[in-house]
Amino acid sequence: MMNRRDFLRAASASAMGVTLFGTPRSSSAATPFPGPYWLFVEARGGWDPTSFCDPKGAGLGLEGDINDYAQSEVGQIGNLRYAPPPNSFRTGGAFHVPNLYSPEDFFTSHYQRLVVANGILFDTNAHSIGQTVAWSGSKTLSYPSIGALIASEFAPQNPLPFVSTTNGPSSNTRGIVPSIVVQGGGINAIREVALPNHSNVFNSNPNTFYHADPVRQEIAAAAAARRQRQLSQQGLPRISDAMSYQDGLKALDPALLTDFVDALGATSTPNAYLETRGSDARGFFERGQTAFSAFESGAAASALISFGTFDTHSNHDERHYPKIVDYLAVVDNLIADATARGFGDQLIIVMASDFARTAKLNDDQGKDHWGHGSALVWGGPAHINGNRVVGATDDTQISVPIDPVSLLPDAGGIDLTNEVIHQALRRVAGIHDRASVTESFPFVEAALPIFSV
Repeated sequence: MMNRRDFLRAASASAMGVTLFGTPRSSSAATPFPGPYWLFVEARGGWDPTSFCDPKGAGLGLEGDINDYAQSEVGQIGNLRYAPPPNSFRTGGAFHVPNLYSPEDFFTSHYQRLVVANGILFDTNAHSIGQTVAWSGSKTLSYPSIGALIASEFAPQNPLPFVSTTNGPSSNTRGIVPSIVVQGGGINAIREVALPNHSNVFNSNPNTFYHADPVRQEIAAAAAARRQRQLSQQGLPRISDAMSYQDGLKALDPALLTDFVDALGATSTPNAYLETRGSDARGFFERGQTAFSAFESGAAASALISFGTFDTHSNHDERHYPKIVDYLAVVDNLIADATARGFGDQLIIVMASDFARTAKLNDDQGKDHWGHGSALVWGGPAHINGNRVVGATDDTQISVPIDPVSLLPDAGGIDLTNEVIHQALRRVAGIHDRASVTESFPFVEAALPIFSV
């Protein structure tokens, strides 16, 4: 049987346009994916780790005072340290909000299942490259995002193997699985594909069907007979193979896609706190619900949702801190929701951004792009070895190398690059040593146990 990559090459050589909606291999029936499910949560625009997971206060930085809180006010729970609010968000401050969610709330609730990686060396301050390397591990544009790679290994035949709610480098599949962006009108388009005989995809009443079952069966039989005549008259093997491949796509069982559409109608609502935080936070939570619908239906192995922008070149504290706490509050709500729905132990959440923000304020009281960042991974105890910090930055927010054995800061060690981080993620997923991964998208770094049990 022709494999997927061979087919893509053949189709390209014969100048055929191919619309991929799945990757049938040995069977036309897709199997519900049982987990673990990977949720990638993008902080788009470049977040500031010193505001929450890599705290640095007054007296530190390139010119002193990266932030205005005192170093003595930095909190700790277990092995994880977290930043207090900026002074302007405290009682009596210009931007104080009563009962605002905080990094302390997030870390206190989740430290036992959380790994923080600080001091990740990005080696770029460009958004598009930062997003590419943060989510693929490589600045090479031919590498797919980690979500697409995992999906291609575990659920390539499923209708929605990797779901994204945003376009861009962070969700690029590089053709190894379908590029499926589910948002707005895209959700309605999926409903129409899942329910092709419904004249109104929001109404399951029989009166909304285009054709009765006997008529649909006659149409299908006529189409199949016509297809066979076309195949029998085709003499070019590459075109014949492509036509057979497309027939395989048409034969895919639509049940998982229908289950996904049904699950979209039974999503959870934000908690009472998020209801007070405005449409941006609620919309972010709802994008997470789309991902959960794809997981619960078995249609997807991975999903990426995005929130931003964190690109605060002016008025940094005023604009950035509320974004950080809303981001953390939504992730907290999604964790609680996944747990209540019964798949919390089978969920892995990766939190990352384009890069970080500078170790000083600019003339507009903003922070600019900075290539020494952080990522966080939360997961069930069978997958993630939590309550740990790997890597560090120094007092001027410069990445410190780590020892590859102890994983502790070591000036003579290796740089904690995104490639190292992604090799570790591949290890958690169990794909770091698969030939299909190492031959097509190789990394030279070892797969260190940064996150895994």
